[in-house]
Amino acid sequence: MKKLRLITACALTFLSMPSLVSCDNTLTLTVYNAADYIDEGTDGDGNTIEGRKGSIAAFEEWYEKETGTPIKVNYQNYSTIEEMYTKIELGQIKPDLVCSTDYVILKMRDNNMLEPYGFDENTNLYGSELQNVNDNLSPYLKKVFKKNGFSNWAVPYFWGTIGITYNPEVVDEESVKSWNFQWNPLDKEGNLITGRKISIKDSIRATYFTGVMRVYHDELMSYSKQYKNGTLDADTYNSKVSEVFNKSDAETVNKVKKELEKLDGLVQLEVDDGKNEMIKGNLVANLAWSGDAVYAMDGGEPELNLKYYVPEEGSDMWLDAWSMCKGANIEASKAFVNFFSSPEIAANNMAATGYTSPLSCDSIWNLVKDMYDAGEDSENNDVVDLSYFFGENHFINIPKSERGRQFDTQYPDEDTLARCVIQRDFGEEGKRLVDNMWTEFKASLL
Repeated sequence: MKKLRLITACALTFLSMPSLVSCDNTLTLTVYNAADYIDEGTDGDGNTIEGRKGSIAAFEEWYEKETGTPIKVNYQNYSTIEEMYTKIELGQIKPDLVCSTDYVILKMRDNNMLEPYGFDENTNLYGSELQNVNDNLSPYLKKVFKKNGFSNWAVPYFWGTIGITYNPEVVDEESVKSWNFQWNPLDKEGNLITGRKISIKDSIRATYFTGVMRVYHDELMSYSKQYKNGTLDADTYNSKVSEVFNKSDAETVNKVKKELEKLDGLVQLEVDDGKNEMIKGNLVANLAWSGDAVYAMDGGEPELNLKYYVPEEGSDMWLDAWSMCKGANIEASKAFVNFFSSPEIAANNMAATGYTSPLSCDSIWNLVKDMYDAGEDSENNDVVDLSYFFGENHFINIPKSERGRQFDTQYPDEDTLARCVIQRDFGEEGKRLVDNMWTEFKASLL
């Protein structure tokens, strides 16, 4: 695979915008985002790349040039989505913009914690302040956002899936096709992998759902079979997986707790370090967000040849997006989001993090081709249709030897997406049950 390419041009062209403030005072825009989730203008070793700025510095420079008003971005990180929500809810941080995720966006909306973007349901457009979003956002994600009620409260930043990153030289590849792998991790000889060389997420929702998928394995595989034989169409199949995936009733939570406790001695918990441990070879498999999987594949030694798979029972299709918090500087916040939705900045953020941009414009398509396209049809390549995301007649030649790696991780096929669903808010009772279960589960691992 070609290494991800950073766009180094300093003279970026964006839609102009009117001056927001005509005073000499520097504006402060507080942005709250997950760690390691932005182009910081550094290489893989953290060294500054000569001649180019990170996305935040580029925005500050562009904003002052466009408006005449200097701006300082107070950029802060959180470790988990639960930490982010709690700190905002308690007023411990008061950001203008937060990069949140699907179910939390709707929870914040329902709790009157967000400012609306002014999305027009009839035209399916944002205002002219977000023209980059209107022009460049993938039609596929536009439909997903509107269908799930996100559009007026969030603008996409990254999207992807959750699956298993694994070393195919060690792990039995057939066993990775089920979430049962976490409970019965097998090597290529069919032996149990011991020594806690498998990691799962120290994140409630990311690990809880894998237990749900194990508890309801038979039901989910029945739906999968019906989808594959044509008995269920993609939308119906997705709805059925979603109904199971988002269960948080007492019976389900108790069953999941018992299953998760069986992981003691087999797995270790981590939040962000799993990808690095995969690169080092200290882990052989890792419950991973798709972008972290790409990061690990890019950083691993060539002989590791790490792969990624979304198990057959189904998984999470996550949507991370910029939301404006209550009391935000609306104009400056929209300027930031519009800037981050420009092709050049989106491409740099995608290249730096390994996560998939929501944009489908020519610049992103050319970046994807530059990274992955083998350049010609041959018996050694697969012709892959990406029309669902980029629009009609977007085909790319992927070497068969690279299937299951970076490309398929960033752009899953439509059959994979049919079994990937959006997380929903559990509600107060469901959240209480799951939170209590999680506390008891983590205590059982000590």
